[in-house]
Amino acid sequence: MHTMRKKSEDNLPLIALVGPTNAGKSTLFNRMTGSWQAITAREESTTRDRIYGEVEWQSWRFNLVDTGGLAEDESELYQKIKSQTLQAVTEADLVLFVFDATSGLTPSNLQFIKTLRQTKNVWLVANKMDSPKRRAELSTYDYLGLKTFAVSAIKGNGVGDLLEAASNDLPKVKINDPSAPVITIVGRPNVGKSTLLNSLTKSNRAVVSPLAGTTRDIVTEKIIIDGTDFLLADTAGVRRRGRIARGTEDFSVKRALTTISRSDAVLVVIDASEGTTRGDLHLIYFAHDLGKPLLIVINKMDLIETGRMPFHRYLHKFPNIPVSALKGENTDKVLTWLKENVASGK
Repeated sequence: MHTMRKKSEDNLPLIALVGPTNAGKSTLFNRMTGSWQAITAREESTTRDRIYGEVEWQSWRFNLVDTGGLAEDESELYQKIKSQTLQAVTEADLVLFVFDATSGLTPSNLQFIKTLRQTKNVWLVANKMDSPKRRAELSTYDYLGLKTFAVSAIKGNGVGDLLEAASNDLPKVKINDPSAPVITIVGRPNVGKSTLLNSLTKSNRAVVSPLAGTTRDIVTEKIIIDGTDFLLADTAGVRRRGRIARGTEDFSVKRALTTISRSDAVLVVIDASEGTTRGDLHLIYFAHDLGKPLLIVINKMDLIETGRMPFHRYLHKFPNIPVSALKGENTDKVLTWLKENVASGK
């Protein structure tokens, strides 16, 4: 029988980064974790899912979660993003409210902070503090009675002081074993990658939406299968060449391909109701040529007639499992494949 554990249950303290859109949370996340996980851009609301990473500082460890930016938007997608943020806050031992020092705090920011501090330990992090004059302006927020830190995430200024304070405040967990094997989930947009991630981990980590291209960061979730640790990484949908939009989507795709190259195994998700495309073949052979253990997950089998298998002839030589991620059908076989084909540890 498979036993599973979520990232938030691995006994490491958790810090949540929250705040308005375009405040530099993802840049700070990347700086603190030393990772490439969170996409950074000048476009607002680039981060949509909860993005987890691990921080190592002075021989101590803790988890960090990046969240979507707070915005006054009533759309369904933004409400899902806000729900992800609130979930991260619920899990967190410490909340860092990150804001753009050049813009300051808005009334809605202050109201959100007021609500947060009723149940959570909240610190203010003024980002983009690139001049002594701006640092002096921080005294404006002394009346809030919160610990306040001035940083420049892009330059790294002040981040060491923030990490030092956080490590002193949080329960101590020492650095020990290497990270678990990384299993990358890839596929074209809207084939059900995030739904598969949620089904495999029995969580609601990734924002699932009928809008193609919802996931643009690398979303990770740690699980344990029969005592073996694995880290699942969801990626942005990869369109066929020639149909990739410039800007954020372009480097999301590049990041997905980079994640494949750094992973220990790859799950390529195919939409059974649409069949295979050149885009699917590109992903499959990209992973195959790198020598990665590869499993083709044929999703949405609940939408097609029994017995109909939408395979391209070249796919017969690769292992495959038909599933319905939405209904959780056959996903246990995916876990079995991971256990049997991916070695524990790196």
